[in-house]
Amino acid sequence: MVDLLAAETVATVELFTMGYWLTLLTALVSAVGMFVGLACAINGRRSVRFRPVWIAAAAVSIGGVGVWLASTVSLLGVSIPGTVVRYDISDLTLSLVFAVAAVFAGLLLAGREFDVKRMGSAAAAIGVGFGVMLWLQLSSAAIQGSVSVTVWMYLIAVVIAVLASSLCVWLFQRFRFPAARVGSIVMFAAGVAVFYFTGIAGLEFRPDPEAQPAQGMELFGYAFPMLVIGLLSLAVPITAVLVAPERRDEQPAPARKSPGKSATTPDEGPGGGNSNDGAGSGLPGRELRPSAAAALAQRARPLPEPVH
Repeated sequence: MVDLLAAETVATVELFTMGYWLTLLTALVSAVGMFVGLACAINGRRSVRFRPVWIAAAAVSIGGVGVWLASTVSLLGVSIPGTVVRYDISDLTLSLVFAVAAVFAGLLLAGREFDVKRMGSAAAAIGVGFGVMLWLQLSSAAIQGSVSVTVWMYLIAVVIAVLASSLCVWLFQRFRFPAARVGSIVMFAAGVAVFYFTGIAGLEFRPDPEAQPAQGMELFGYAFPMLVIGLLSLAVPITAVLVAPERRDEQPAPARKSPGKSATTPDEGPGGGNSNDGAGSGLPGRELRPSAAAALAQRARPLPEPVH
């Protein structure tokens, strides 16, 4: 009877085992992913031929790095005293696919210009996709015992994801000045943090010494390589964003109308065709100076002697 009661006891979950610096790291990762993804989304709105490529890059940056990688790294701080938490790698990887696909679908539905219906559809697609991602992340955790998810806490996390997505899409589509971009990034990072901690709060761990040992992999061996790969993968969209403005500016400049050849060259004499043509050049001072000098030189010449 004691063992049975012990098996039903909910274990205390520690969320900051590695320190609060991990939370700052995940917030930074989320902000960087949103910053790069936002730049790609802006280029995708301006582009026609390469719009799907830009949207795909934005989906990887926002969904893959800004949301999935940030929340996965945050899971490193979750621990249960006396019990090892393991994770199903296949569920974690599948959650990455849903996160990227959700942002890709949301940006396609949002379109190029602001529209309330399209914005609502985009926010719903992103929010539901993030909800599926969170469910896969939470259900991937396993201990020697049982793990369950509180449904109402999970639903609150999904609502937060939808609201945060709506706010970010609205700021992105409605306002285009720099302060609005910064606001989108800050709101996104804050929304991801609240979304993640709400979902984690819905986890219930019940250790059971008589249960089968947990199957799976410890998270650090998976999350750390994914962190390195995710941050390195941002080099591709960053390079594309930096190069894209130069490619747009490579349009041939309109030919300038060269001024007429009205000034006298050193090889032209005072009687040259252009030496005295000051009216057509618009620079009378330059054309009159050679003529005046020639006239003075002509006057300085000695007069010829009279013929006897």
